[in-house]
Amino acid sequence: MSVVYITTAIAVLAAALVGYAVMSQTVNHRRKSKQRLVTALKVRLRNFKHMLDAFPADFLTRELTVLLHKCLIDVCEQLSKLEPDTPAFLKESQHYASQLQALQATAKANRSKGLENPQQAKEVRHYLQELDKFIAQLTARRSISAEQAKLYRHQIKQLTLQLSVDAHTRNAKQAQQSGKARLAIHHYTLAHKLLAGANDRGIHQQKLDKLAQVIKQLEAKAAKETPQSTHQEEQSATAEAWDNFGEDESWKKKKLYD
Repeated sequence: MSVVYITTAIAVLAAALVGYAVMSQTVNHRRKSKQRLVTALKVRLRNFKHMLDAFPADFLTRELTVLLHKCLIDVCEQLSKLEPDTPAFLKESQHYASQLQALQATAKANRSKGLENPQQAKEVRHYLQELDKFIAQLTARRSISAEQAKLYRHQIKQLTLQLSVDAHTRNAKQAQQSGKARLAIHHYTLAHKLLAGANDRGIHQQKLDKLAQVIKQLEAKAAKETPQSTHQEEQSATAEAWDNFGEDESWKKKKLYD
């Protein structure tokens, strides 16, 4: 065998090895990229499920509920395509599609009553924050329009406001039951201030009038209390206010999750 043939054979073999190495790296890169995407989608699916389950019935607006279902359907469909051997994703997609169809076919429900359980309210507030972050992410990706994002985030802000008002109202009622009129006034006044600051076009006027009436009645009652009991209630109200400082604006944080 001549030197030319040997040299040619070596060159062909080297080229084949290089080609195999490149192809192997490409396949490995695609496999890892696919795995990262699948992992991220599974995390997102889990987050959406927790989010949907955390909100009480009729708590979210229709628009936000529809958005959550559409996101769940989209994630399930993507996972079904990436992992066709896992039929659970397709079944989940069909399940949420059925729920969405039923939701769109029913009349709009009124918002549920205020949450009485403080722990549940805390969990709901957390998921409202997560939903707000995801909407910011959708906006950055241009998956939704700026106008849609504005509507969604306004509704989240109103729901978060209502959680804070419900919390102050709940604390005020507890103070009333304990005979602490001044402390009840403190919480009702905070609830009134929150609603007054968001009373665009008078949407909260009825609630504001009711709160003002309750505060007026309690002030008349508090005027008859002893100075010592009044001082103790003021100290309790001040301490609690510091404990809750900054809570009402926490929904505005913009950290995005995967």
